[in-house]
Amino acid sequence: MPFRFLRFYTIPLLLSITASVVVVALNVVREPTEILLIFAGSLVGTLILEIDYILHAYFIEPEAPQSGLIKDYIYHRDFYGFAGYVQSHKDEITHKTLNSALFQVILALTTIFVLSSSASTFIKIMILSTFLNSIYRLMEAYLRDEAADWFWSLRINTNPQSIYLYFLTLVATLFYCFYIF
Repeated sequence: MPFRFLRFYTIPLLLSITASVVVVALNVVREPTEILLIFAGSLVGTLILEIDYILHAYFIEPEAPQSGLIKDYIYHRDFYGFAGYVQSHKDEITHKTLNSALFQVILALTTIFVLSSSASTFIKIMILSTFLNSIYRLMEAYLRDEAADWFWSLRINTNPQSIYLYFLTLVATLFYCFYIF
């Protein structure tokens, strides 16, 4: 049953694990509890963006048919079913709150702020992993030719040059975040 869950999140989990390894290597972490916190925070950060579907089901459109199904999955604590439903119906909700450029800009600024503060290692890597997975989701939306859905809240021009510039800015911010970790 858990392997079915991994099928849906293979690339995001690999990104998070890679981020954990990079953080452990860059900071030369030797304590087992610290390493465990880094990997656990990274894995939690992989799933943060899925809260978007819960927000949609409970607050944004609670009367929609897919909202009822999401509520049922959560009520029955069928998280594998929830993950499968989200992955197979992720295109049904176009204007997502957490999977948008506005949230991504706020997340980038929050990531820089949290990494430069004295927050716990778990929180730092969780935010960094969420930011990394947010960049992956942008790239995924762009490759599926759904970049306009990503930029719905900013209402900016979504020509390829502006998306490339935006993407390069995010990647530069990500490298800076790894540097300040």
